[in-house]
This record gives sequence, structure tokens and C-alpha cells, in this order.
Amino acid sequence: MSKPETLVSVSQMTSAIRNALNLSNDPHIGLRLGLGMRITTYGVYGFALLSSPTCRAACQFAQKYHALTLPMSDQLFTETNTHGIWSTEPNASMVSDLQLYIFKVEHILGTIIAFAKDIIGDFQVAAIRLRYPEPSDSSTYRQVFNCPILYGQPANELMIDTALLDRTPRHAHESTFSAVQRLCDDMLGKMATSSGVAGRLREIFMESAGRFPPIEMACEHLGISARTLRRRLASEGVSYQTVLDETRLNLAKRYLLETGLTMEEIASRLNYSDASNFRHAFRRWTGKSPVEFRTG
Repeated sequence: MSKPETLVSVSQMTSAIRNALNLSNDPHIGLRLGLGMRITTYGVYGFALLSSPTCRAACQFAQKYHALTLPMSDQLFTETNTHGIWSTEPNASMVSDLQLYIFKVEHILGTIIAFAKDIIGDFQVAAIRLRYPEPSDSSTYRQVFNCPILYGQPANELMIDTALLDRTPRHAHESTFSAVQRLCDDMLGKMATSSGVAGRLREIFMESAGRFPPIEMACEHLGISARTLRRRLASEGVSYQTVLDETRLNLAKRYLLETGLTMEEIASRLNYSDASNFRHAFRRWTGKSPVEFRTG
């Protein structure tokens, strides 16, 4: 977990959340974790938020490029005459029970507050609306949010006064914001090319932590037959093997350029039986050996 190159799947994250809830004896650990987040954790996305010309621009940016954070929930920012409103709804396919649901809502609300403090310093929530019933002990909510809290509402919402939206972030810099926004546009564009069944297959490979599933298991996950999968992939101009090879190549490049992992360790993480097979595959893909790619 201490290694930055470690990949964590959704199922592993869910297991970690359950373990945290069971072992911490803290029903609001999701909220506390969210409050401990820092905007710089999110790389280019966080840098853009920090350099936004106004808080309104930061909120609009956060919604537009929300997909870059790869969350387990949907987010929406809207504005009325009196309030800016962040709505959040955990993904039902990833959050299977109320305990996980509350964890994700709390974590997101805590993260929004933490990010807002990083952006503008002092920050006050106007109101909180929650879909679920009031907890048996809601004192933590009252202490953290310090605002009216309504339960059993149609949506999970964090509301702020519109006056806050016109404020200038502490590190606002329009030219920097524009440059970083272009980078995020490029990133979204690359994500858009990964749509369709090929995109869903890539997601399965990325979540498998290097133990790439055989086609039968991938089909079971996608809910389609192997014949249907092959036909759909062919219509998108790819095959199961080309998507697998592309995923392996992208991960291999990251490991070679961003980590100090040995060839044996990289081969293992890419599900090769030994380093020799990995070297042959990498040369076939790039025309270079892994060592040449890393040092060149």
C-alpha cells in the first residue's frame, strides 16, 4: 500500500471500506477520512481547482471533469438564486448496502469541505440534506457541518451561499488554470476513446490488479457470451487479445518510467510467467527492450 504504483480494484476498495468500518468502531470514519483529504492528492485535477479564477469556476470544473477522479458515485453541481448545491449519489452497482452507502456519502461530503478549505481557506456550509435517516448519534454531524441538517430527503446535498461562489481562490491564476484545463481535456478525450465494450473490458483488466481474467470470466462479468463479446469487439476494431496487450503495454510503460521495479517484479504484475516472456512481448510491442525504454 505504500507504493505509489499499486493498483486497487473496486472490489478491493469495497473490502477495505468494510474492514475499516468493522475494525475502527467509528461509524463516521468515512467522514473523517474525507476531511483528511488534500486537493493535491488529485494531481492535475486538483491543481486546476486550486488555480481556478473563482470558486464558481472551480465548482463547474469539478463537475465537468469529475470522471478524472474515477469515483464510486455520481456528482452534480447546480446553482439557484441563493445557493450552490453539490449533489452526490453512490453508484448502486458498487455500493451494495446502507453501511457502504453512508460511508461513501460521508466521504464525499468530507472531501468537498476539505477541498473548499484548501481553495479558499475559511468555509461555511449553509445546509446539508441526506437521503438516509438520522443516525442514532448525530452529534458528529452537528459538530462538523455546523449548519441545519435534514434527513430522509430526496437527494444527498451540500449547500453553500452563492456569495462564496464569487470569491477568488487563494492560488487563482487564470493562465495556469487554462493550461491545466487543456491537459484535462486531453485526458477526457483519451477516456472517450475507451468507450463501448472495449472500454468496459479495459476497466475489468485495470481492476484485476495484474491477474487478468480469461475471456470466459470477463464475459461472466460483462453478462454476455464469448461469441457476443468477440462480435462486439470486432465491430469496434479490436479483439480480446489486442485490448489485453494494450493494457499490459500501458502498465509496463508506467512501471518502467515511474517506478524502480525490477523486470521480474514487472513481469509478475503483468501476469507473465517470467521476465523473459515479458521482455519478448515488450520488444514485439515497441521495438525496444524494457531496459532501453527505461534508460532511453
